Amino acid sequence: MSTPPDDGVPDGYFAILDPADPAVMTYWRVTAGRVTPWPRKAWWGPARPLKRDAPAGMEERIAWMRSWQTAYRAWAATVHQLLAADPGPARRRFAELTTRCCDCGRVLHDETSKTLGIGPDCRDGISPAALAALFAPAVSAAHAAQADTPVTRTESSR
Repeated sequence: MSTPPDDGVPDGYFAILDPADPAVMTYWRVTAGRVTPWPRKAWWGPARPLKRDAPAGMEERIAWMRSWQTAYRAWAATVHQLLAADPGPARRRFAELTTRCCDCGRVLHDETSKTLGIGPDCRDGISPAALAALFAPAVSAAHAAQADTPVTRTESSR
């Protein structure tokens, strides 16, 4: 999914709950107003239609495809509205869940960056008070909770 630059969402990385399935967290990258899934090859939203599931007749197949496209566009519009409505919490959530910079997406290494959720290069020029107010409480709490929870590997994470 991508959009033309018209919704006013700032550049960066975001995490929001899937509007169709609140049990799924979706991740997004915004560059010059263009919203794309993150990581790059991820697929969020309604399941893609498969050729094997298509009706046999041409008219039915066209109607089936248009129905899916309509549903997908409505879902994508909801995602854009959620991102544009309040991008700050979505950026913090991305940093909380991934330990990556919510501005550039790079992995955070030092403790200050992990606590704030934003890397040293991206936080240049932002006052420490503003950083603490915007990022520190939620991100540091999430990282502390992750540190207390033992990590187990599953077959899908290998």
